[in-house]
Amino acid sequence: MKRRWAVLLATIMAVGSLAGCGSSKGDAASNNVTPENNIGNTESGAKAITIDFWNSWTGSDGETLIAKVDEFNKTNPYGITVNMDISSSFAEKLSTSLPTGEAAPLVLLGAADRFGYQEYLLDINDIWENTSLKEADFNENAMSAMKIEDDLYSIPFQNSMYYLYWNKDLFEAAGLDPETPPQNYEEWTEMAGKITDESKNVYGSGLIMSFGNHEMCMMQMLSGRLVTKTDDGKWSVNIKDNDGVKQYLEWMKGEFDSGDNPADNGIESMFNAGQIGLMVNGPWHAAGAKAAGINFGMTKIFGKEPVGDVAGFFITSSASEEEKVAAEKFIEWWYTGNEGTPIEETGAGVWSTELGFPTAYLPLAETDAYKNDEKLAALSLDDNSNESIWIVTDPEFPGWAETIGVVSTMTESVVFDTPIDEAMATAQETCEEIVKNYAGEDALAK
Repeated sequence: MKRRWAVLLATIMAVGSLAGCGSSKGDAASNNVTPENNIGNTESGAKAITIDFWNSWTGSDGETLIAKVDEFNKTNPYGITVNMDISSSFAEKLSTSLPTGEAAPLVLLGAADRFGYQEYLLDINDIWENTSLKEADFNENAMSAMKIEDDLYSIPFQNSMYYLYWNKDLFEAAGLDPETPPQNYEEWTEMAGKITDESKNVYGSGLIMSFGNHEMCMMQMLSGRLVTKTDDGKWSVNIKDNDGVKQYLEWMKGEFDSGDNPADNGIESMFNAGQIGLMVNGPWHAAGAKAAGINFGMTKIFGKEPVGDVAGFFITSSASEEEKVAAEKFIEWWYTGNEGTPIEETGAGVWSTELGFPTAYLPLAETDAYKNDEKLAALSLDDNSNESIWIVTDPEFPGWAETIGVVSTMTESVVFDTPIDEAMATAQETCEEIVKNYAGEDALAK
């Protein structure tokens, strides 16, 4: 159903205070409104509106979100208050509330979630009419991850890609060029061996065996996706006889067996303590490493387009017409700010320039603040294919998260001396069961 922005803005009425939200923010917002918007204008009878916003972003990411949402609540001219809840049980909370219509109107989800939650999400094809945002201003590959066929379900929030980090000081101490990271697996092994000094608790390699996201992006360069759709619409699991998976596991085990990679899960902390030479991680780690004073570089892994996920703003079917309008206005504000706000000071701008996330918003990528950031410039996506933004499975496969868990189990078992062929066979069987559980017995390609 077509929704008309101007009409809805003029007719938004009061909603009751939502759980965990006091009235003071709404009152403050209403005092800041402009008369022409007719929202929060008590003389016309229209009043402020509060919408819930759920996500699971924590740490420095969560702190930034809190600050920007607070800024929106204090400065937006529409009488809109966003009541944000950052929850460690976000997934469970969402899955139980969506079917009952009690979910937050606005949520942050990974792109693949659009398939699993599709019946509870609103298409937002009309957001280009309802706001000043333009589809052409967003990276094409990121936008493709927000759609199901021709229907748009989300606006990109962040690129959650994985990159190669290296400690330049450790490189220099080992006689390596601090500006030249490894260009292939062989160079990683060679450089890690030169950096490792166990007497100083310094290690060249920082692979995290129990966190499948980090290593899957490297495995995928050799193996391709582990679950793919066949021409007849079935799902094929490609692990047991995958030479790329085997090659990667042999290489990874070699890093641990050589002593160049510590066999624990404290890699991220060790990197920030100056004890790890090479590591794979997402852009979110950059803020912590910078705060720790580490002289580090970031780049695309071995020069290839990074793989990962795109997260986006989704509007749920729990939203009323008025809440949808308010949610779209917040999304617009995230990218454009208030009138006169420099783009680098918008929500999207701060998310990139302060936290280090490469942006999908092209006007931001063209600013001096963005282009002059050496790391951001190096991480920006050049490839517009969907292949560069998905990990583990084809994006339509709803069991992608469980598949990442299989990768973690497989790699960890290999490190602790399970024969590689046995670990691969077990992973194959487990993924086949995941396919059956999600898609049915007949969905598995033989």
